Amino acid sequence: MNEDFLHFLWQYKYYKPGLFFTDQDHQMEVIHPGLPNSNAGPDFFNAKIKLDDVIWAGNVEIHINASDWYKHSHHQDPLYDNVVLHVVLHDDGEIVNSSGRLVPCWEMEVPENILKHYQSLKSHQGWVACENYIRDVPGFETEAWIERMLIEKLEMKVSGISELLTTFRNDWQQVFFVVLSRNFGFGLNGDPFEQLARHIPWQYILKNADSSIKLEALFLGQAGFLEVLLHEDKYVQMLLREYRLLKHKYGLAPMSAHLWKFLRMRPGNFPTVRLVQLAALISGNPFLFDKLLACENLADARSFLSVKPSEYWHNHYRPGVEGPPKSKKIGAQTIDLIIINTVIPLFFAYGKLRSNSLLQQRALDWLSELPPEKNNIVSGWERPSIGIKAQSSAQSQGLVYLKRNYCNYRKCLFCRVGHKALSSSF
Repeated sequence: MNEDFLHFLWQYKYYKPGLFFTDQDHQMEVIHPGLPNSNAGPDFFNAKIKLDDVIWAGNVEIHINASDWYKHSHHQDPLYDNVVLHVVLHDDGEIVNSSGRLVPCWEMEVPENILKHYQSLKSHQGWVACENYIRDVPGFETEAWIERMLIEKLEMKVSGISELLTTFRNDWQQVFFVVLSRNFGFGLNGDPFEQLARHIPWQYILKNADSSIKLEALFLGQAGFLEVLLHEDKYVQMLLREYRLLKHKYGLAPMSAHLWKFLRMRPGNFPTVRLVQLAALISGNPFLFDKLLACENLADARSFLSVKPSEYWHNHYRPGVEGPPKSKKIGAQTIDLIIINTVIPLFFAYGKLRSNSLLQQRALDWLSELPPEKNNIVSGWERPSIGIKAQSSAQSQGLVYLKRNYCNYRKCLFCRVGHKALSSSF
């Protein structure tokens, strides 16, 4: 058992009912448990506790053992001088604050049925801890929590985008390019794609955005895919000449080609293919983010992102290596992933940071229009013992975030579904 569980019991009054007395035999009544505090200081602020006939307004601190007060040096910290009640599982001694005042202590009793449910959640080895209880949770409660998970995920994205804006001096175009590039790596090559984007200043891309050849040369050359080639492919020789001019002009240093991953990857997903698709997307559209912001519906955004690289890549997957002919046009599924992972988080962040609620709502509306993603996590929620099937990308995004950030860490006490599973036993 940990303090988080005791916090949960205190906040929602799930402790064993009865007449309560402090260690000094004062009859106690909890009028209001207070507000949880996630920062430094006592665990709950602005509680109201009635001791005998006097109502005390102040803070509450919670520990497993009363002696933990001294282990955590609260007796030396003035922040804890306004604690009106010390809630513990085991009262193993009186405690005082920094002014020497005795702090009333109450030993909380945990109901056996809720403790049994909590231990069951913590020890369950299934796909999610609440697998045996989740079907008993009302559907509207589950849906509301999934929606909350989506917003929490987008808020986390806003935080990351804000950091990028600080790094790149509030240049939204460069930030969009970095986020877009990372997502063109589609997980496996996300890191090298982001490294590439961070080391190509946006102004260099702007100056060469009128030519897909120059952008292909810049991206492939900086990725380290051109300098190592020694063959007579005329197209690659042209790219190499262009890159050497750009390299000399801007003082560029290419990445090492070994950073990129090709193993067990479909040729259409090779980083070389993704790099030239990225070049095709930006070529002629240097202010891509602004143009996407102007798209008022999902269909326009999809159409805008539907591009294909130059004809050379129709039968090439790597520079100088010929392969079976196949269109390298960005596919519909890939476009949707770009919208989900790049466009929508940037829209939401831009709207939030610019106080544009309409743009934030557009981001949420597009997610609700997009079909749910297909991956192992989304499939996991669909298993018969759970029975949650995502109806849109908004729901699948929320479910993925819930699994990765709550279920995998057994944070049931902070999850509405876990909360309902526990409270049903009280």
